[in-house]
Amino acid sequence: MTVEMTPPALTALTDEDLRLLGGGPAEEEAPLLSGEHVRLRRASLSPLRYPGSKRKMLPAIRQLIVDNVPRPELLVEPFCGGASVSLGLLEADAVERVLLADFDPLVAAFWQVAAEDTDALVKAMRKEPVTVENWDRWRKYRPRTPLNRAMKCLFLNRTTFSGIIGSDAGPIGGRAQTNYSIDCRFDKDAIEARLRNIQLLRKQGRIVGTVAGRWQSTFRYAHDVAASLDLKADSVVFYLDPPYIEKASDLYERPFTEQDHIALAQHLDSTERWVLSYDKEPLVLSLYRGMQGVRQYRVTHHYTMTGSRKSPVPGREVLFTNLPQPPHQSALPPSAPPRGDI
Repeated sequence: MTVEMTPPALTALTDEDLRLLGGGPAEEEAPLLSGEHVRLRRASLSPLRYPGSKRKMLPAIRQLIVDNVPRPELLVEPFCGGASVSLGLLEADAVERVLLADFDPLVAAFWQVAAEDTDALVKAMRKEPVTVENWDRWRKYRPRTPLNRAMKCLFLNRTTFSGIIGSDAGPIGGRAQTNYSIDCRFDKDAIEARLRNIQLLRKQGRIVGTVAGRWQSTFRYAHDVAASLDLKADSVVFYLDPPYIEKASDLYERPFTEQDHIALAQHLDSTERWVLSYDKEPLVLSLYRGMQGVRQYRVTHHYTMTGSRKSPVPGREVLFTNLPQPPHQSALPPSAPPRGDI
């Protein structure tokens, strides 16, 4: 049952309120969760570079999931983006199956085609010239078929600054191509290996499907999938990494508004099992702190989209979850990952 909530509006908060919501005693009481580090094959990584990717948070998210009984048989990711967490959890055998979804039509098309028509996407990727001139062509192009949408997503993601496909960001290396070449992130052999891994996961039934649509429709579809697989409700977990509020119009084709965040929080105050990740955004913290049955954890993350390559923000990322069992105590003390691990 969903409980109606009336969270404070950001415009009504004082500077002191924002300070308390963004830091303060309540957050300091939240334990720091590191998790056990997992080495992943390069071929198991996402083919996409994604703003705000949570791949570095995978050990902590994995720890939350594997320490719960029953262990989830289906992980649903309504804001999958680059799907780094879903792919990592599959590789680490932390979950049996995943369902990937996104509201962005290009991103959704990419995952649909990568899973269902991999050969065609690999062929298109292989023959595509990686040049600034071709970058301009794809930037202006309005694709109508799933394959062309998928290819536009992949090409611009691998050739645009920070992988941002829905903004005014320019090509890697700029038009002068002085410091970097536009193809420096477009290793076709590596991309194909990652696409083939997705193809295999789909054939094995570990990627059960892809969804193009809002998170509400993803929740409904996930329940249908769970029923078709004869899964119990407590064996389905939703992993949510909603789009950033700050700089949203610069990062996403379809931003997630404050009202969208409020609606999501109202839905999650229910019987679903879920894990949600975000950075220290006052509105998000205010929505989930104090929610019945919900735990908060702090997670060290070395880069957020509020920083830059020259001056990253060494802030804290946060995890909220209503999973019933807390992680094992050995996962709580902070530790630095070995080089080459995540």
